[in-house]
Amino acid sequence: METSTFDVLDLDFYDEKTWDLICSGKTKGVFQLESNLGKSWAKRVKPRNIEELAALVSIIRPGTLKAIQDGKSMTQRFVDRKNLKEEITYLHPSLEPILKGTQGVLVYQEQSMKIAQQLAGFDLQEADNLRKAIGKKKANLMAKVKRAFLRGAVSKEILTKEEAEEIFSWIEKSSRYAFNKSHAVSYAICAYWSAYAKTHYPLEFYCNYLLHSSGKPDPQQEVKELVNDAKNSEIYISPPSIQSINALTDIIDRKIYFGLLDVKSVGMKQIEKFKDEINAIEKQIGKKLSDWSWYEFLILVSSRVNSRMLVALISIGFFAHLPESRKQMLDEFDTWGSLTKKEQEWAVNNYNKYKDLISLLKKMSPTKKEGGAAFNTRRSGIISDLVIHCENPSHSMKDDPEWVIRTEENYLGVALTYSRVETYDTKLANTTIKEFLNGKRNGVKMAVTISEVKKYVTKKGKMKGVEMAFMCVEDHTGALDSITVFSEKWKEYKNILYEGNNVILVGQSSKSKRYQIDDGMIVDDVIELS
Repeated sequence: METSTFDVLDLDFYDEKTWDLICSGKTKGVFQLESNLGKSWAKRVKPRNIEELAALVSIIRPGTLKAIQDGKSMTQRFVDRKNLKEEITYLHPSLEPILKGTQGVLVYQEQSMKIAQQLAGFDLQEADNLRKAIGKKKANLMAKVKRAFLRGAVSKEILTKEEAEEIFSWIEKSSRYAFNKSHAVSYAICAYWSAYAKTHYPLEFYCNYLLHSSGKPDPQQEVKELVNDAKNSEIYISPPSIQSINALTDIIDRKIYFGLLDVKSVGMKQIEKFKDEINAIEKQIGKKLSDWSWYEFLILVSSRVNSRMLVALISIGFFAHLPESRKQMLDEFDTWGSLTKKEQEWAVNNYNKYKDLISLLKKMSPTKKEGGAAFNTRRSGIISDLVIHCENPSHSMKDDPEWVIRTEENYLGVALTYSRVETYDTKLANTTIKEFLNGKRNGVKMAVTISEVKKYVTKKGKMKGVEMAFMCVEDHTGALDSITVFSEKWKEYKNILYEGNNVILVGQSSKSKRYQIDDGMIVDDVIELS
């Protein structure tokens, strides 16, 4: 693997480009932030240091998102205060030094411990008991700690009994969502490291994440998301390299190639056999595999390697540098398989006298007595029929995009050559996802495949209880994970807005004045492709 390296322990945490990437929400593969939830809140919080990143990691946990106070989640409260949309207030002035770093929101268990130490005189052991009560949600221990807290607060004379009751009640409620800060900071550091790698070493980043995609709950979906995300950075993943015959996903000549082991029907023993045969033939004819014609490969090697493996390699574009279509190669390989072993041996001995399979078959078709390779007149007739088939195939030898997509998805789990939407007439579209992400935002008509739909029922406001949707879409240039379909349009178009469908989305940028973020696209109209 051709790689560039860096030592994470030598990094500081002040790289502006890395923070820009995190704030943009382009965090696929970034530790703790690669979910749609992480991407969305990263754009809202816009962290610019480890302290803020640790807070982001903490407030997108389920408990914080579900902790509602005065009709607003603690997550939303943190963001509103950070963006100066809500005044930062404290239950008591003495809490400000402890909570200032988290916008006055109690985010960490350690903050509760500090409150207990400074306001109620807890020693370290007592503060740790409070942490255990919070972290393990032990009601009996919490009740015991509460009594000690109230006694200590009155004794310290910083709080009145009523204030102490209110603050402890607040701490007690926080036990449903408060996170361990030491964990949060560790997570934030790992998130920064992965974001730094994605920012400055994108090839190595995507290559290694693809290598380890098998460890994800849904490896095929992970691979698909990584391939589409890489397109947004103008990195296009290729099938295994015919030059390197790489078994694993690798970087070759500053491009990422899937490995042969990523291909369905291919195993390590088959790869080793394939390499051995190629090496032997390369020495025999004095040419590298990448310089062979399809005709040479068919005659010299195809009978000596696993047929299922060869079909898979043809289907994923392993020989895409050659002029023959994949369908033609598969058809000729099938034709070659119709010959007897003796006929194939004759072909190997005489292949260099002819330029292609048809010419070879024509010379083979006469019987041996007549100067050909056929054992008898019956075989002569069969070979003649093969010539007729090759010259006049019963179906088109053109690689239509829909077929290429199906075969690549079958063998690799993801389509590399085409996107599904390219199989439709998209002349009404005027924008690609890449163009949209690069700044074209008004009067957008974007031809896409819908990859994910998430329905959402509004919980407050005049439209409370109304259903709307958020979508992720993709095309040949990349992916966009922030498409908003408001209730009126969702009601009108939901019958065609489903996963896997191909549509043209008409709309505009959904720039949020509230958070000063560019949060994707709002759908105004939908045209179904057919």
